[in-house]
Amino acid sequence: MGSRGSIFCAAMMLVGALALASPAWSQSSQSEFPSQVATQAQNNDLQRRFGRALVDEGRDLVLNPGAGVDDVRRTLLRRAAIYEDVQEFAQAEAELTKALQMTPPIGDTYAARGYFYMRRGRYADALADFLAGIQLEPDNARVRFAAGRVQSALGDYAAAVTFYSEAIRLAPRDPTLYLARAEARIHLDQPADARADYDRALAIKLPAPSDRYFAFLGRGYSFLMQADYAGAIADFGSAIEIDPASLNALLWRGYAREKAGQVALALDDYERAVAVAPRDHHARDNVQRLRSN
Repeated sequence: MGSRGSIFCAAMMLVGALALASPAWSQSSQSEFPSQVATQAQNNDLQRRFGRALVDEGRDLVLNPGAGVDDVRRTLLRRAAIYEDVQEFAQAEAELTKALQMTPPIGDTYAARGYFYMRRGRYADALADFLAGIQLEPDNARVRFAAGRVQSALGDYAAAVTFYSEAIRLAPRDPTLYLARAEARIHLDQPADARADYDRALAIKLPAPSDRYFAFLGRGYSFLMQADYAGAIADFGSAIEIDPASLNALLWRGYAREKAGQVALALDDYERAVAVAPRDHHARDNVQRLRSN
């Protein structure tokens, strides 16, 4: 009843909204003139690329020669995000690489460039960065999680489970780690193990509605794989409460209701699915089949 892979989507954003401008340099000292010239040239380049409105709103993206390593690294990451947003990908990669070359290196910066590579479809480069981050910071759970994400993108779900399990060992109270491992276990046809991970994620609490949606949808699917139709119906119902336009949840709850002998309710779900996606042939075919009986 549709591809299992359609259950899940990965969504991974790097940095939020940003502002640009140059710092106010003193003009009282002639020794500061080279810095003024460099800053003006840099500001002109930012304005050319991003527009005056962004340049005039703040000071976040100009590199301050007197700033500390952490501040410069954060600025480079912000610049990379802006370059990526305007699709200047080579420049975005260059900014990320500059951030990586700063001393001391940190694992999260490898993760930042790795996720950039993932978004560009460069999975081998992404995995190399994530593994470098793990080597640099063996106790960084988020970098191990990132390595699991790229393995999932590559279709190596067994390797993904290994990385997620290592991340869970380091951060056992992070519910998103269990959610990711459950996803991989669904792909490995391990519904009982997946269901246990969904249980843990929901018990710890998932603050984001989108995460709760995928937890209920995935656990409902694991119930469906085990022919536990009552459990499937309940969880798909919870997913629909979060997203009433969820085509998968409506179709799968309709199927579970049909298997449980609730034909009228199944028809209602299929009709709702047609209303959500009129061109979906699964929804249309199921409505026609039940109406003709």
